[in-house]
Amino acid sequence: MTDPQQIEREAQAAKALRDSIAELRAGHEDEDLAIDMIEGETGLFECIDALLAANTADVAMVTGIEKVAADLDGRRRRVEARIATRRALIEQAMLTAEIKKVERPAATLTMANRAPSVVTIDEADIPARFWTAGAPKLDRKALAEALRSGEPVPGAHLSNAAPTLSVRTK
Repeated sequence: MTDPQQIEREAQAAKALRDSIAELRAGHEDEDLAIDMIEGETGLFECIDALLAANTADVAMVTGIEKVAADLDGRRRRVEARIATRRALIEQAMLTAEIKKVERPAATLTMANRAPSVVTIDEADIPARFWTAGAPKLDRKALAEALRSGEPVPGAHLSNAAPTLSVRTK
């Protein structure tokens, strides 16, 4: 790896050499001659080449890391799907057997009803007090509170409370 101070020294040397050439050739500077002189008298271009090579290696590293991360992300999603499938199988088995709670060596499993969630049928029928100011946005929290307190709200109702599986491992 090229030392940052080394590249600075080489750039300063190249600038000094360029200034000297400009003084000698006042008004008739030849760009190719200046580059040839800098290349012959300093290590600036070798430093630049080393920096470019390091960037190329780092770009390859980033590409490789992105590939590995994408592969691992796909693997994570597959493992999460397996976990969800097994959980659903346990939940279905407990519902079918009408078991509310079971203690096993690895975990305690409990079936409980979830709180009902808001189901909107037609947002146009929902009263204005359930909408926030500015861009129209439904205040689902206020709507849920009203429905849970027994207030009838046109355009919305609570869902049936679906059972859910709680798994405690501690």
